[in-house]
Amino acid sequence: MDATGMHRRGAFVDPTVFDNVDPSMRVAREAIFGPVLGVIPVNRVDEALARDTDDGLHATLFTRDIDKAFHLAKRLPCGTVAINGFSEGNVTTPFGGYKPSGSTARDNGTEAMDRYLQTKTIWLSLR
Repeated sequence: MDATGMHRRGAFVDPTVFDNVDPSMRVAREAIFGPVLGVIPVNRVDEALARDTDDGLHATLFTRDIDKAFHLAKRLPCGTVAINGFSEGNVTTPFGGYKPSGSTARDNGTEAMDRYLQTKTIWLSLR
């Protein structure tokens, strides 16, 4: 039973932080939907960019060097990058992932409107 007295079905995990995760570990390779964070420490920038993952929904990086942060954010193969904190944006910002994490379509923002449009080009010659 949960705090409200309701019975819950399914697998539930309390908020969990896995530290010192190795990139080969299952927790680093598979998407976990829940209050779970895997921390993969790196010593060099190229280590962070060399991550070989199957998904690309979200990344968060922490640094005091804002120029480096934006340089990395542009190069990371994922749909959303948060710098120095977690953020998913809001309804005005596009949301979606790379690779199997998304269909390359974006929810929210003006980019989402493209799904409801059918573009047509018409050429007219006036002779």
